[in-house]
Amino acid sequence: MNEIVTVTPWHPWPLAIPIVVAIAGIVVSSLGTRRRSKPVRELGSAIFVLAALAGAAMFAFMPGSWDQGARAEALTGLGYTSPTFSAEQITKPGEPGVVAFQAERDGERVRGFLKSEGGDQWLVTEVEETD
Repeated sequence: MNEIVTVTPWHPWPLAIPIVVAIAGIVVSSLGTRRRSKPVRELGSAIFVLAALAGAAMFAFMPGSWDQGARAEALTGLGYTSPTFSAEQITKPGEPGVVAFQAERDGERVRGFLKSEGGDQWLVTEVEETD
């Protein structure tokens, strides 16, 4: 089977939430400084640091989770069930990535790979099992 599927890329819009909270922390901290209130200033600093840490964690984990979910959704649309993926492999710099997968199709376990065709298009190819 050689089919081309569309895998929706990750959009960083969720990172806007910790950015807004970090800005709010800066505002609260500056208000605490102007009013010479140490608890308010420290609260603002704590809000800023927590928002920055949350943003960094989101940036580290969300793209991979999003991509894996989008790949699984694309394979499910082709009739595969319970797909799992290996790490992305890049053969040479500048060449498209290849992601191996295992899934069930028509009650049998199959293996294959997804190869980037550029943009959000991926080629799905099954690998024939030989004994």
